[in-house]
Formats: sequence, structure tokens, C-alpha cells
Amino acid sequence: MRPRKSEHDLPTINAFKIHKVLTIAALCALLQLSIATVRRRLKEWDALSSYNNSGRYYTLPSIPQFNKKGLWEYQGALFSKHGTLINTIIHFVRSSKRGLSNSELEEILGVNPNSYLPQYAQIPGVKREKHKRHMVYFSADQESYKRQRHNRIPPESTAVKLPPDAISIIILVGLAKNPEAAPLQLSQMLRRDGHEIGADIIDNLFEHHGLKKKPSTSD
Repeated sequence: MRPRKSEHDLPTINAFKIHKVLTIAALCALLQLSIATVRRRLKEWDALSSYNNSGRYYTLPSIPQFNKKGLWEYQGALFSKHGTLINTIIHFVRSSKRGLSNSELEEILGVNPNSYLPQYAQIPGVKREKHKRHMVYFSADQESYKRQRHNRIPPESTAVKLPPDAISIIILVGLAKNPEAAPLQLSQMLRRDGHEIGADIIDNLFEHHGLKKKPSTSD
């Protein structure tokens, strides 16, 4: 909304140029206006409110020198070109490569999101999941979500787990001595010789080398 011209415009602009950020109480005292009128004027000026300190600090859009992330800090008051804290979180989560955890958001924003987010049952455009005891926020867009989650939590490898060469030799020597032994039987035999080698490892080795026996069928 374009603000209407008033005798309060120039004093307000000058005050913001000097102080950078002001509270509503300070503006009321400066302009000799009621709180309701000051709030209305702030809306007309498209003023930004701090996303910390309960939003009690305000600045004009022309004042902040935003960093590359679109954030600006002045004397402990934090501002975002994206507006509110929730809108800022939505922006960072949706544009991230692998979603963002609480600690990652705190590092970016300078505030602990745990202090604010629990009061929101849902955040538009964002979904959250618990991963390794940490809450992680992903884009709610299905394609973006899949990509972000894959980047953060790669799918487990489907490659067959093979034993080290030294263990493989022990297994193959044991198989040479007991050519009819199944993996479980061979595991038990090797255990008696002091080798703790699981049947699943032996089975993987058999399959890798084509040694897995096919079950016999009756005529």
C-alpha cells in the first residue's frame, strides 16, 4: 500500500535514518500519535518488523543492508527481506538442497526455531520429519521433498556385503574340506575352529562366486 502524504512522513523517515530501528512506543512518543495510528502508518509504510524480540522493532524497507541470505541484524534486532520468521523459514527450507534441521536453521537465522515452531501445527509448504533424534524440515512439494530427502538420507547400499580377503580364504578353505556344507553348517564348523564368521557372510561369498548350491529336487 502506498502511504498517503502527511506531516509525519519526514520526521519518521529522519528518525529511522538516525536510529535505524524503532519500537512502536518510540514512534508514538516521536509523532505524538496513538498506538493504533502508528500501527496503521507502519503498515502503510510497508515497515518490516524484527523476527526476534517478539517483533517489537521496526524499520523502513529502505534502511536494511541485507546480506546475501536476505537477512540484516542491527543492535540485536534481526530482520528478513522475506518478512516474518515463518516466511523466512519457508523460504530457506524450500530452497535448500537437503532440507534443514533445527540446528542448521538456528545457524542461518541466529535464533532457535524450537522456540517458535512448536506453536505451529503446520507450516505452509513445509513438512517435518524426525531423523537421528533431530527434527528436519523439507519442502512439501513432492518432487523437491524426494530430492532433498535423498540428499540428506541416501538410500542404503544394495551391494552384497563381502568379507575381507583373509576371511574369504578361511571360508573357502573350510568349504574345500567340507564341500557339501551349507553356509550355516560351515559357519558352525568354523566357529569350533575359533573363527566367528556368520552364515550370512558365507552365503554372500558363495553367491558372489557362484558357489551357492541349488536345492535338489526329487524326480
